[in-house]
Amino acid sequence: MPETIHGDAATGGIHPVGVTADNQLKTFSVARDIFTQINIEGDAYNINTGDITLTNTTQTPVLYLKNNETKDLVVTAIAVGLGTSAGGTATEAVKVHVIRNPTVGTIVDNATSVDINSNRNYGSTNTLTVDAYKGATGNTMTDGDNHIEFYQPDFGRLFAGVDEIIPKGRSIGVKITPPTGNTGLELYVALICHLVKEV
Repeated sequence: MPETIHGDAATGGIHPVGVTADNQLKTFSVARDIFTQINIEGDAYNINTGDITLTNTTQTPVLYLKNNETKDLVVTAIAVGLGTSAGGTATEAVKVHVIRNPTVGTIVDNATSVDINSNRNYGSTNTLTVDAYKGATGNTMTDGDNHIEFYQPDFGRLFAGVDEIIPKGRSIGVKITPPTGNTGLELYVALICHLVKEV
């Protein structure tokens, strides 16, 4: 018949353990997606530029983020919301450029904070320690490597799943190239991200 094994001083255990007739321990566990667990622990964030209006056709940096945390930052999705381009060629897609490790440009110098740097756990008071800046027409981002490109028709929303690791001191940037003839393109860019869970 099943028996109960009690903890001892050697292991510091004081709770009984159930054993079946086949000498199997009785256990109970709950499995959670790792991203849900990180969110529960208050280490998941939403970074959003807020609305930006680009008034020409020049490739323009709209988001810069540098990780100042001791843990790696994981970007799991990039979202881009686009209004209708005033004056822009309707059949021409907007180009979204993701830049690896940018460091130089007026988007960094101007240091205009993004509109949203928010914890995805509504009960957590944790904050994400990053430099997160939004750009504008006329801003520059002059270094870093082209890393990912997307094409998206205007008046729509791009939501791209990615798996980008931003260690401490490293950065990610997003540039937008409006369509030919653009004189007014309203947009936002968001990063869905979390800190790496230590195990």
